[in-house]
Amino acid sequence: MTLIRKNNLFFFPTLIIMISFIFIGWDMNIQAEEISLPEAIAWGLEHNSSLQEIKDGIKTIERNLALIDKEYAWKMNLKANPIIAGKYTNGGDSNTTTTTTDTTPKISLETSKIFANGLMINSKISLKEEEIFNLENISENINRIVSASKTVYPLVPISQEQERYKAANELLKNNQSLQWQQEIKKIDFLASYLNLLRLKERLFLAESNYQYAQEDLNRMLKKIEIGEAGEKQNLEAKIALKTAEINFLQAQNDFNQQKKNWYLDLNLLEGVEVDLREDLPFLEENKKWVESLELNLEDQGKLMELLVSNHYQIKANQLDQENAKKELEWDLTKNKPQINLYGAYDIKDNSWGVGIDLSYNIFDGGTKKLENEAYQVNLINLEDDYLQTVAELRLELVNLINLYTVGNLNLEEKLMSYQQAELEKESYQIQLKQGLISDSEFKYQELNWQETEINLKSARDEVFIDKLRLAQFLGFRKSS
Repeated sequence: MTLIRKNNLFFFPTLIIMISFIFIGWDMNIQAEEISLPEAIAWGLEHNSSLQEIKDGIKTIERNLALIDKEYAWKMNLKANPIIAGKYTNGGDSNTTTTTTDTTPKISLETSKIFANGLMINSKISLKEEEIFNLENISENINRIVSASKTVYPLVPISQEQERYKAANELLKNNQSLQWQQEIKKIDFLASYLNLLRLKERLFLAESNYQYAQEDLNRMLKKIEIGEAGEKQNLEAKIALKTAEINFLQAQNDFNQQKKNWYLDLNLLEGVEVDLREDLPFLEENKKWVESLELNLEDQGKLMELLVSNHYQIKANQLDQENAKKELEWDLTKNKPQINLYGAYDIKDNSWGVGIDLSYNIFDGGTKKLENEAYQVNLINLEDDYLQTVAELRLELVNLINLYTVGNLNLEEKLMSYQQAELEKESYQIQLKQGLISDSEFKYQELNWQETEINLKSARDEVFIDKLRLAQFLGFRKSS
């Protein structure tokens, strides 16, 4: 009798602590702000840390483009030349040399602007210092000159336009990468959500199993009390309860850890909870869309065509090749003669002039040749990278197809196991009615059947996610 009291004192507080922990967590969730799955995914796409890195890179490129645009704004520069006077005498030498520099100070205001076509306009207004206070004749003393220049051959984009071209392509690459990674993240978020649903169901089973084991021990203690069971049965019931408790705690830990990892990936604010429900229109819409996709997995040639035309890495390589070709083209033009046209107008003297100059670098010691070779090597490397990328993507495509195929086979096996469980359930229900098995035995078997159903759901989730990843990889997108 004393042994029985000690056992009760040991197990009942444990049960109370566990139930309290469950209800405390449940009460905290009630108080938390709850959001839907679509809202959680939208938040994750906006605040996920890895996506934020790409967005920061996009902002940097956009700032660089804005700085290039500023190069085309009017520039104004005010200068005031100082008085420079100096004298140097070779004192000890019989041949004395004296040098004097005397620059008349002046104030000048220069305005300039460059256009995207290479036209440069410059305006300079200057006034000597001693004439500043001669207000009567100040207009006559102001010197105003307007000049313009432009390269007419070869017609190559100016440096600002070259930088703009490369930055625009870099921006396009980053935007394409962001869109691609966002689609991957959507699938990751969805997969984690479905995994949480299954972990939640398994947690419920583990909790039920723990409660059943506790009930079995209590019944066993009563049997021992009246002499219908011995210490062996008591020990077996304790072991069963301890095993159930461990499984329950492990299931609880798996669920909580997966939930924390998912929330961290979503970068959710503290106190925000995502509603975990199976019957969501959002889920049904996505499942129906995936089921409607017809993918001929046997025709890998057609699949590769889709992949090459849609994958962001291929597009990025193609943009890099375009950049390399342009840089090579621009570099080759540097070896050509350069012709500049310029003109100036002196407002004060009402005089003007136009001119043309020619420059040609006849020999530079081989510098241009080496630079040209560097551009050509870069282009060849990018072409090799393209072939390597296509080969890697082909392997990844085969891997995704294999995962999807194995997932379907696994689903078939889980479906047969579920059908078998349904037949067993009918048989056990008959045995229960006939009194051939106890309620306790039937409840434990029911947990096994429920586990089989969860396994079937998990297999369906896996096939859904695998096909969704394959569709995304090939460039299919669900319209909003």
